Amino acid sequence: MEYDYRTGFVAYPDAEPGSPAAKADFVDMGTGPIDPSRYWTKEEADLEWDNMWTKAWWFAGLAHDIPEVGDYFKVDHGRESFIVVRTGEGPDDIAAHYNVCPHRGNRIAHSDFGSVSDDGCFRCDFHGWRFGIDGSNKEIRDEIIFRPEVIAHRPGLKSVRCGVWNSLVFISMAEDGPSLLEQLDVMPEHLKNYPFDKYRVLRDIQVCWDANWKTALDAFVEFYHADDVHPQVLPFSETLECQYDLYDQGLSRMVIPLGYVTSRFEDRETVPEGLKMFLAFFGGNPADFEGLSGKEYDQALAKVKRDWAKRHGYDHFDNLSDEQVTDDWNYFVFPNITLNVFSDAILIQVFRPHPTDPEKSMYRAISMNLPVAGTEEMVMDAGSFGPEAISEPGWDGAVRPPIETPTDIEDFGSVLSQDARRVPEVQKGLRSRSFDGYVLSESEVRIRHYLAEIDRYIGRPSR
Repeated sequence: MEYDYRTGFVAYPDAEPGSPAAKADFVDMGTGPIDPSRYWTKEEADLEWDNMWTKAWWFAGLAHDIPEVGDYFKVDHGRESFIVVRTGEGPDDIAAHYNVCPHRGNRIAHSDFGSVSDDGCFRCDFHGWRFGIDGSNKEIRDEIIFRPEVIAHRPGLKSVRCGVWNSLVFISMAEDGPSLLEQLDVMPEHLKNYPFDKYRVLRDIQVCWDANWKTALDAFVEFYHADDVHPQVLPFSETLECQYDLYDQGLSRMVIPLGYVTSRFEDRETVPEGLKMFLAFFGGNPADFEGLSGKEYDQALAKVKRDWAKRHGYDHFDNLSDEQVTDDWNYFVFPNITLNVFSDAILIQVFRPHPTDPEKSMYRAISMNLPVAGTEEMVMDAGSFGPEAISEPGWDGAVRPPIETPTDIEDFGSVLSQDARRVPEVQKGLRSRSFDGYVLSESEVRIRHYLAEIDRYIGRPSR
Protein backbone atom coordinates (compact mmCIF):
# COMPACT_ATOMS: atom_id res chain seq x y z
CA MET A 1 0.00 0.00 0.00
CA GLU A 2 1.35 3.42 -0.97
CA TYR A 3 0.96 6.39 1.35
CA ASP A 4 1.76 10.09 0.86
CA TYR A 5 1.58 12.13 4.06
CA ARG A 6 0.70 15.24 2.05
CA THR A 7 -2.61 13.73 1.01
CA GLY A 8 -3.13 11.03 3.59
CA PHE A 9 -6.05 8.71 3.06
CA VAL A 10 -9.05 10.10 1.18
CA ALA A 11 -12.36 8.60 2.22
CA TYR A 12 -14.33 9.92 -0.75
CA PRO A 13 -12.14 10.26 -3.86
CA ASP A 14 -15.11 11.36 -5.99
CA ALA A 15 -16.20 14.20 -3.69
CA GLU A 16 -16.66 17.56 -5.37
CA PRO A 17 -13.90 20.04 -4.43
CA GLY A 18 -15.15 22.35 -1.72
CA SER A 19 -18.00 20.03 -0.71
CA PRO A 20 -18.36 18.91 2.92
CA ALA A 21 -17.04 15.45 2.03
CA ALA A 22 -13.95 16.74 0.22
CA LYS A 23 -10.48 16.28 1.68
CA ALA A 24 -9.16 19.53 3.12
CA ASP A 25 -6.00 21.06 1.75
CA PHE A 26 -2.79 19.78 3.30
CA VAL A 27 -1.48 21.71 6.29
CA ASP A 28 2.08 20.84 7.30
CA MET A 29 2.15 20.62 11.09
CA GLY A 30 5.81 19.61 11.12
CA THR A 31 7.61 16.84 12.92
CA GLY A 32 9.00 18.61 15.98
CA PRO A 33 8.88 17.10 19.46
CA ILE A 34 5.97 17.69 21.84
CA ASP A 35 7.22 18.74 25.26
CA PRO A 36 5.50 16.36 27.72
CA SER A 37 5.63 18.98 30.48
CA ARG A 38 2.75 20.82 28.85
CA TYR A 39 0.59 17.91 29.99
CA TRP A 40 1.35 18.17 33.68
CA THR A 41 2.92 21.43 34.90
CA LYS A 42 0.99 24.06 36.81
CA GLU A 43 2.79 26.74 34.78
CA GLU A 44 1.31 25.34 31.56
CA ALA A 45 -2.15 25.06 33.10
CA ASP A 46 -1.96 28.71 34.22
CA LEU A 47 -0.91 29.84 30.74
CA GLU A 48 -3.82 27.97 29.19
CA TRP A 49 -6.32 29.37 31.67
CA ASP A 50 -5.19 32.98 31.46
CA ASN A 51 -4.71 33.10 27.69
CA MET A 52 -6.97 30.47 26.14
CA TRP A 53 -9.79 29.23 28.35
CA THR A 54 -10.80 32.76 29.31
CA LYS A 55 -10.80 33.93 25.68
CA ALA A 56 -11.99 31.12 23.38
CA TRP A 57 -15.55 29.94 22.91
CA TRP A 58 -16.06 26.62 24.70
CA PHE A 59 -18.99 24.22 24.79
CA ALA A 60 -21.32 24.64 27.77
CA GLY A 61 -24.38 22.46 27.12
CA LEU A 62 -27.55 21.85 25.13
CA ALA A 63 -30.25 24.41 24.36
CA HIS A 64 -33.04 21.85 24.48
CA ASP A 65 -32.17 21.11 28.10
CA ILE A 66 -33.73 24.52 28.88
CA PRO A 67 -36.95 24.59 26.79
CA GLU A 68 -38.97 27.09 28.85
CA VAL A 69 -38.23 30.67 29.86
CA GLY A 70 -36.51 30.55 33.24
CA ASP A 71 -35.12 27.04 32.78
CA TYR A 72 -31.38 26.83 33.43
CA PHE A 73 -28.45 24.48 33.63
CA LYS A 74 -25.27 24.85 35.63
CA VAL A 75 -21.87 24.24 34.10
CA ASP A 76 -18.63 24.10 36.07
CA HIS A 77 -15.59 24.85 33.97
CA GLY A 78 -12.12 24.87 35.46
CA ARG A 79 -11.97 27.51 38.14
CA GLU A 80 -15.39 28.99 37.31
CA SER A 81 -19.07 28.07 37.41
CA PHE A 82 -21.84 29.46 35.20
CA ILE A 83 -25.62 29.56 34.96
CA VAL A 84 -27.04 29.23 31.44
CA VAL A 85 -30.68 30.33 31.34
CA ARG A 86 -33.41 30.68 28.73
CA THR A 87 -34.57 34.31 28.58
CA GLY A 88 -37.12 34.21 25.73
CA GLU A 89 -39.06 32.10 23.27
CA GLY A 90 -36.54 32.22 20.42
CA PRO A 91 -34.04 29.38 19.89
CA ASP A 92 -31.12 31.70 20.66
CA ASP A 93 -32.73 33.58 23.59
CA ILE A 94 -30.24 32.22 26.08
CA ALA A 95 -27.93 34.05 28.48
CA ALA A 96 -25.02 32.98 30.65
CA HIS A 97 -23.96 34.44 34.00
CA TYR A 98 -21.19 33.68 36.44
CA ASN A 99 -22.65 31.47 39.14
CA VAL A 100 -21.49 33.86 41.84
CA CYS A 101 -23.53 36.07 44.13
CA PRO A 102 -22.02 39.60 44.11
CA HIS A 103 -22.71 39.95 47.83
CA ARG A 104 -20.41 37.32 49.38
CA GLY A 105 -19.53 34.99 46.49
CA ASN A 106 -21.98 32.20 47.26
CA ARG A 107 -22.98 29.89 44.40
CA ILE A 108 -26.48 30.70 43.17
CA ALA A 109 -27.27 27.44 41.37
CA HIS A 110 -26.31 24.12 42.94
CA SER A 111 -28.13 21.54 40.79
CA ASP A 112 -27.25 20.53 37.23
CA PHE A 113 -30.68 21.56 35.91
CA GLY A 114 -33.51 23.67 37.27
CA SER A 115 -35.94 26.55 36.85
CA VAL A 116 -36.14 29.92 38.55
CA SER A 117 -38.61 30.40 41.40
CA ASP A 118 -42.24 31.39 40.84
CA ASP A 119 -41.31 35.07 40.95
CA GLY A 120 -39.04 34.58 37.94
CA CYS A 121 -35.83 35.13 39.90
CA PHE A 122 -32.72 33.37 41.03
CA ARG A 123 -32.34 33.51 44.80
CA CYS A 124 -29.12 33.29 46.77
CA ASP A 125 -29.66 30.73 49.54
CA PHE A 126 -27.18 32.46 51.87
CA HIS A 127 -28.69 35.92 52.40
CA GLY A 128 -31.72 35.94 50.13
CA TRP A 129 -30.66 38.37 47.41
CA ARG A 130 -32.71 37.91 44.23
CA PHE A 131 -31.67 38.29 40.58
CA GLY A 132 -33.63 38.32 37.32
CA ILE A 133 -32.92 35.91 34.47
CA ASP A 134 -31.07 38.77 32.79
CA GLY A 135 -28.76 38.91 35.83
CA SER A 136 -30.10 42.21 37.16
CA ASN A 137 -30.45 42.77 40.89
CA LYS A 138 -34.12 42.50 41.91
CA GLU A 139 -33.84 42.54 45.68
CA ILE A 140 -31.29 43.14 48.41
CA ARG A 141 -32.86 41.63 51.51
CA ASP A 142 -33.05 44.08 54.43
CA GLU A 143 -31.58 46.77 52.23
CA ILE A 144 -31.98 49.24 55.07
CA ILE A 145 -28.89 47.87 56.84
CA PHE A 146 -26.59 48.76 53.91
CA ARG A 147 -25.12 52.22 53.58
CA PRO A 148 -26.44 53.59 50.24
CA GLU A 149 -23.03 54.10 48.69
CA VAL A 150 -22.19 50.39 49.18
CA ILE A 151 -25.01 49.17 46.94
CA ALA A 152 -25.61 52.20 44.74
CA HIS A 153 -24.46 50.24 41.69
CA ARG A 154 -27.16 47.58 42.35
CA PRO A 155 -24.76 44.64 41.99
CA GLY A 156 -26.18 41.85 39.83
CA LEU A 157 -24.90 38.63 38.32
CA LYS A 158 -22.04 39.24 35.91
CA SER A 159 -22.78 37.99 32.41
CA VAL A 160 -20.55 36.44 29.75
CA ARG A 161 -20.96 36.10 26.02
CA CYS A 162 -23.22 33.21 25.08
CA GLY A 163 -23.81 31.77 21.60
CA VAL A 164 -25.96 28.99 20.18
CA TRP A 165 -25.42 26.91 17.05
CA ASN A 166 -27.73 24.04 16.13
CA SER A 167 -28.88 23.71 19.78
CA LEU A 168 -25.29 23.61 21.12
CA VAL A 169 -24.55 26.37 23.64
CA PHE A 170 -21.11 27.96 23.89
CA ILE A 171 -19.63 30.49 26.32
CA SER A 172 -16.79 32.97 25.99
CA MET A 173 -15.45 34.82 29.00
CA ALA A 174 -13.78 37.38 26.73
CA GLU A 175 -15.54 40.72 26.38
CA ASP A 176 -14.81 40.82 22.66
CA GLY A 177 -13.10 38.75 19.99
CA PRO A 178 -14.21 36.45 17.19
CA SER A 179 -17.85 35.45 16.96
CA LEU A 180 -18.93 31.89 17.66
CA LEU A 181 -19.51 31.23 13.96
CA GLU A 182 -16.00 32.44 13.17
CA GLN A 183 -14.56 29.95 15.65
CA LEU A 184 -16.71 27.11 14.25
CA ASP A 185 -15.28 27.81 10.78
CA VAL A 186 -16.56 25.29 8.18
CA MET A 187 -18.47 23.01 10.56
CA PRO A 188 -21.87 24.76 10.33
CA GLU A 189 -21.77 24.44 6.56
CA HIS A 190 -20.65 20.81 6.72
CA LEU A 191 -23.39 19.84 9.19
CA LYS A 192 -26.22 22.10 8.09
CA ASN A 193 -28.40 19.13 7.14
CA TYR A 194 -28.22 17.52 10.59
CA PRO A 195 -31.07 18.78 12.82
CA PHE A 196 -29.40 18.53 16.22
CA ASP A 197 -32.59 19.84 17.85
CA LYS A 198 -34.36 16.56 16.96
CA TYR A 199 -31.82 14.39 18.77
CA ARG A 200 -32.45 13.66 22.43
CA VAL A 201 -30.12 12.73 25.27
CA LEU A 202 -30.01 8.98 25.78
CA ARG A 203 -27.21 9.02 28.35
CA ASP A 204 -25.03 11.66 30.01
CA ILE A 205 -22.00 10.71 32.10
CA GLN A 206 -19.37 12.83 33.82
CA VAL A 207 -16.27 11.79 35.75
CA CYS A 208 -12.99 13.14 37.04
CA TRP A 209 -10.06 11.46 35.31
CA ASP A 210 -6.52 11.14 36.64
CA ALA A 211 -5.15 12.78 33.52
CA ASN A 212 -4.65 16.22 32.05
CA TRP A 213 -7.55 17.36 29.85
CA LYS A 214 -5.28 17.19 26.79
CA THR A 215 -4.16 13.64 27.59
CA ALA A 216 -7.82 12.65 27.61
CA LEU A 217 -8.63 14.60 24.46
CA ASP A 218 -5.73 13.07 22.52
CA ALA A 219 -7.31 9.63 22.80
CA PHE A 220 -10.36 10.82 20.87
CA VAL A 221 -8.89 12.81 17.97
CA GLU A 222 -7.21 9.84 16.30
CA PHE A 223 -8.27 6.29 15.42
CA TYR A 224 -4.77 4.87 15.12
CA HIS A 225 -5.39 3.09 18.42
CA ALA A 226 -8.58 1.31 17.31
CA ASP A 227 -7.11 -2.04 16.23
CA ASP A 228 -5.54 -2.64 19.63
CA VAL A 229 -8.04 -0.90 21.89
CA HIS A 230 -11.37 -1.45 20.10
CA PRO A 231 -11.08 -4.76 18.20
CA GLN A 232 -14.85 -5.24 18.28
CA VAL A 233 -15.33 -2.46 15.69
CA LEU A 234 -13.09 -4.10 13.08
CA PRO A 235 -15.86 -6.07 11.31
CA PHE A 236 -17.72 -2.90 10.34
CA SER A 237 -15.39 0.09 10.75
CA GLU A 238 -12.39 1.56 8.98
CA THR A 239 -9.41 2.00 11.28
CA LEU A 240 -6.46 2.65 8.97
CA GLU A 241 -7.81 4.48 5.92
CA CYS A 242 -9.52 7.28 7.82
CA GLN A 243 -9.52 10.82 6.48
CA TYR A 244 -8.00 13.56 8.62
CA ASP A 245 -8.79 17.21 7.82
CA LEU A 246 -7.38 20.39 9.37
CA TYR A 247 -9.22 23.71 9.22
CA ASP A 248 -8.86 27.18 10.73
CA GLN A 249 -9.50 28.20 14.37
CA GLY A 250 -8.25 24.84 15.65
CA LEU A 251 -11.14 22.96 14.04
CA SER A 252 -10.37 19.51 12.66
CA ARG A 253 -12.16 16.42 11.42
CA MET A 254 -11.71 12.67 11.23
CA VAL A 255 -13.90 10.68 8.83
CA ILE A 256 -14.37 7.03 9.87
CA PRO A 257 -16.10 5.06 7.10
CA LEU A 258 -18.43 2.33 8.36
CA GLY A 259 -20.39 -0.62 7.07
CA TYR A 260 -18.01 -2.59 4.86
CA VAL A 261 -15.10 -5.02 5.07
CA THR A 262 -11.93 -2.94 5.13
CA SER A 263 -8.45 -3.59 3.78
CA ARG A 264 -7.49 -4.96 7.21
CA PHE A 265 -9.02 -8.26 6.05
CA GLU A 266 -7.59 -10.53 3.36
CA ASP A 267 -11.09 -11.77 2.53
CA ARG A 268 -13.11 -8.73 1.52
CA GLU A 269 -15.76 -10.70 -0.37
CA THR A 270 -17.38 -12.56 2.52
CA VAL A 271 -19.75 -10.55 4.71
CA PRO A 272 -18.90 -11.21 8.39
CA GLU A 273 -21.64 -11.89 10.93
CA GLY A 274 -20.81 -8.68 12.81
CA LEU A 275 -21.59 -6.64 9.72
CA LYS A 276 -24.85 -8.49 9.19
CA MET A 277 -25.77 -7.73 12.82
CA PHE A 278 -25.08 -4.06 12.18
CA LEU A 279 -27.53 -4.17 9.27
CA ALA A 280 -30.15 -6.10 11.23
CA PHE A 281 -29.96 -3.60 14.10
CA PHE A 282 -31.64 -1.02 11.85
CA GLY A 283 -34.31 -3.48 10.73
CA GLY A 284 -32.54 -4.75 7.62
CA ASN A 285 -32.62 -8.31 6.38
CA PRO A 286 -29.13 -9.53 5.37
CA ALA A 287 -30.74 -12.06 3.03
CA ASP A 288 -31.90 -9.17 0.83
CA PHE A 289 -28.28 -8.22 0.08
CA GLU A 290 -26.63 -11.56 -0.58
CA GLY A 291 -25.31 -10.31 -3.93
CA LEU A 292 -23.12 -7.66 -2.32
CA SER A 293 -19.54 -8.38 -1.37
CA GLY A 294 -18.13 -7.40 1.99
CA LYS A 295 -16.19 -4.45 0.58
CA GLU A 296 -19.32 -2.90 -0.94
CA TYR A 297 -21.71 -3.70 1.90
CA ASP A 298 -21.94 -0.04 2.92
CA GLN A 299 -24.44 0.29 0.08
CA ALA A 300 -26.74 -2.07 1.95
CA LEU A 301 -26.28 -0.15 5.20
CA ALA A 302 -27.13 3.15 3.49
CA LYS A 303 -30.35 1.74 2.08
CA VAL A 304 -31.40 0.09 5.33
CA LYS A 305 -30.75 3.25 7.35
CA ARG A 306 -32.69 5.36 4.84
CA ASP A 307 -35.61 2.94 5.17
CA TRP A 308 -35.26 3.15 8.96
CA ALA A 309 -35.46 6.95 8.77
CA LYS A 310 -38.59 6.87 6.59
CA ARG A 311 -40.32 4.50 9.01
CA HIS A 312 -39.69 6.93 11.83
CA GLY A 313 -40.42 10.16 9.96
CA TYR A 314 -36.92 11.62 9.79
CA ASP A 315 -36.74 13.41 6.46
CA HIS A 316 -33.31 15.00 6.94
CA PHE A 317 -31.81 11.77 5.58
CA ASP A 318 -33.05 12.96 2.16
CA ASN A 319 -30.48 15.77 2.35
CA LEU A 320 -27.58 13.54 3.39
CA SER A 321 -25.22 11.71 1.07
CA ASP A 322 -24.91 7.93 1.42
CA GLU A 323 -21.57 8.51 3.14
CA GLN A 324 -23.18 10.82 5.69
CA VAL A 325 -25.91 8.26 6.28
CA THR A 326 -23.42 5.48 7.06
CA ASP A 327 -20.21 7.07 8.34
CA ASP A 328 -18.87 8.75 11.47
CA TRP A 329 -17.85 12.37 10.88
CA ASN A 330 -15.84 13.28 13.96
CA TYR A 331 -15.20 17.00 14.51
CA PHE A 332 -13.00 18.56 17.14
CA VAL A 333 -14.27 22.01 18.07
CA PHE A 334 -11.46 23.89 19.74
CA PRO A 335 -10.81 23.86 22.59
CA ASN A 336 -12.92 21.28 24.38
CA ILE A 337 -15.34 19.02 22.49
CA THR A 338 -15.39 16.25 19.94
CA LEU A 339 -18.57 15.49 18.00
CA ASN A 340 -19.05 12.02 16.54
CA VAL A 341 -21.84 12.87 14.11
CA PHE A 342 -23.92 10.02 12.73
CA SER A 343 -27.14 10.31 10.74
CA ASP A 344 -29.09 8.82 13.67
CA ALA A 345 -26.92 9.62 16.69
CA ILE A 346 -24.39 12.11 18.06
CA LEU A 347 -21.74 11.60 20.72
CA ILE A 348 -20.52 14.82 22.35
CA GLN A 349 -17.39 14.39 24.44
CA VAL A 350 -16.37 17.30 26.64
CA PHE A 351 -12.90 17.90 28.08
CA ARG A 352 -12.41 20.46 30.85
CA PRO A 353 -9.45 21.40 33.02
CA HIS A 354 -9.53 20.50 36.69
CA PRO A 355 -9.89 23.56 38.97
CA THR A 356 -6.58 23.00 40.77
CA ASP A 357 -4.72 19.89 39.56
CA PRO A 358 -3.22 19.86 36.05
CA GLU A 359 -2.95 16.06 36.21
CA LYS A 360 -6.71 15.68 36.57
CA SER A 361 -9.56 16.70 34.28
CA MET A 362 -13.32 16.59 33.98
CA TYR A 363 -14.65 14.33 31.23
CA ARG A 364 -18.25 14.26 30.04
CA ALA A 365 -19.91 12.11 27.35
CA ILE A 366 -23.39 13.01 26.09
CA SER A 367 -24.94 10.33 23.88
CA MET A 368 -27.82 11.68 21.77
CA ASN A 369 -30.14 9.79 19.44
CA LEU A 370 -33.17 10.28 17.23
CA PRO A 371 -36.17 9.05 19.26
CA VAL A 372 -38.10 6.09 17.83
CA ALA A 373 -41.18 6.17 20.05
CA GLY A 374 -43.79 3.47 19.72
CA THR A 375 -41.63 1.00 17.81
CA GLU A 376 -40.11 -2.34 18.63
CA GLU A 377 -36.67 -1.17 17.58
CA MET A 378 -34.06 -0.25 20.12
CA VAL A 379 -31.69 2.71 19.98
CA MET A 380 -27.91 2.47 19.63
CA ASP A 381 -25.71 4.27 22.12
CA ALA A 382 -23.51 6.57 20.02
CA GLY A 383 -20.68 5.80 22.43
CA SER A 384 -20.67 2.18 21.36
CA PHE A 385 -19.88 2.83 17.67
CA GLY A 386 -21.76 -0.33 16.81
CA PRO A 387 -24.87 -2.45 17.30
CA GLU A 388 -25.11 -2.14 21.06
CA ALA A 389 -28.58 -1.14 22.23
CA ILE A 390 -29.01 0.39 25.66
CA SER A 391 -32.55 1.80 25.49
CA GLU A 392 -35.81 -0.07 25.78
CA PRO A 393 -38.15 -0.36 22.79
CA GLY A 394 -40.34 2.70 22.47
CA TRP A 395 -37.81 5.18 23.83
CA ASP A 396 -39.05 8.66 22.90
CA GLY A 397 -36.52 10.93 24.60
CA ALA A 398 -39.24 12.76 26.53
CA VAL A 399 -37.52 12.32 29.90
CA ARG A 400 -34.08 13.86 30.11
CA PRO A 401 -31.82 11.45 32.05
CA PRO A 402 -29.72 12.93 34.87
CA ILE A 403 -25.96 13.31 34.59
CA GLU A 404 -24.44 10.09 35.90
CA THR A 405 -21.12 9.63 37.67
CA PRO A 406 -20.11 6.02 36.96
CA THR A 407 -17.97 4.39 39.63
CA ASP A 408 -17.12 1.35 37.50
CA ILE A 409 -15.26 1.83 34.23
CA GLU A 410 -17.39 -0.90 32.66
CA ASP A 411 -20.41 1.39 33.07
CA PHE A 412 -18.97 3.73 30.44
CA GLY A 413 -20.02 1.40 27.61
CA SER A 414 -17.93 -1.00 25.58
CA VAL A 415 -15.84 1.46 23.56
CA LEU A 416 -15.52 4.34 26.01
CA SER A 417 -14.52 2.03 28.86
CA GLN A 418 -11.61 0.77 26.78
CA ASP A 419 -10.34 4.34 26.36
CA ALA A 420 -11.01 5.19 30.00
CA ARG A 421 -8.66 2.45 31.18
CA ARG A 422 -5.78 3.75 29.11
CA VAL A 423 -5.96 7.52 29.52
CA PRO A 424 -4.66 7.56 33.15
CA GLU A 425 -1.91 5.12 32.18
CA VAL A 426 -0.72 7.54 29.48
CA GLN A 427 -0.63 10.35 32.03
CA LYS A 428 1.63 8.26 34.26
CA GLY A 429 4.01 7.61 31.37
CA LEU A 430 4.18 11.29 30.48
CA ARG A 431 5.83 11.95 33.86
CA SER A 432 8.56 9.34 33.34
CA ARG A 433 12.11 10.70 33.10
CA SER A 434 12.54 8.24 30.22
CA PHE A 435 9.83 9.81 28.08
CA ASP A 436 11.06 12.40 25.57
CA GLY A 437 7.68 13.36 24.13
CA TYR A 438 5.09 12.17 21.64
CA VAL A 439 6.29 10.48 18.44
CA LEU A 440 3.29 11.24 16.23
CA SER A 441 2.07 9.71 12.99
CA GLU A 442 0.15 11.65 10.36
CA SER A 443 -2.98 9.91 11.66
CA GLU A 444 -2.37 11.83 14.90
CA VAL A 445 -1.89 15.19 13.21
CA ARG A 446 -4.96 16.64 14.89
CA ILE A 447 -2.98 16.63 18.15
CA ARG A 448 -0.27 18.84 16.67
CA HIS A 449 -2.96 21.03 15.14
CA TYR A 450 -4.82 21.90 18.34
CA LEU A 451 -1.61 22.28 20.35
CA ALA A 452 -0.49 24.85 17.77
CA GLU A 453 -3.80 26.68 18.31
CA ILE A 454 -3.17 26.76 22.06
CA ASP A 455 0.28 28.18 21.32
CA ARG A 456 -1.34 30.86 19.18
CA TYR A 457 -3.55 31.94 22.08
CA ILE A 458 -0.64 31.88 24.49
CA GLY A 459 1.59 33.79 22.08
CA ARG A 460 4.21 31.06 21.97
CA PRO A 461 5.93 30.02 18.72
CA SER A 462 4.62 26.65 17.51
CA ARG A 463 7.03 23.82 18.02
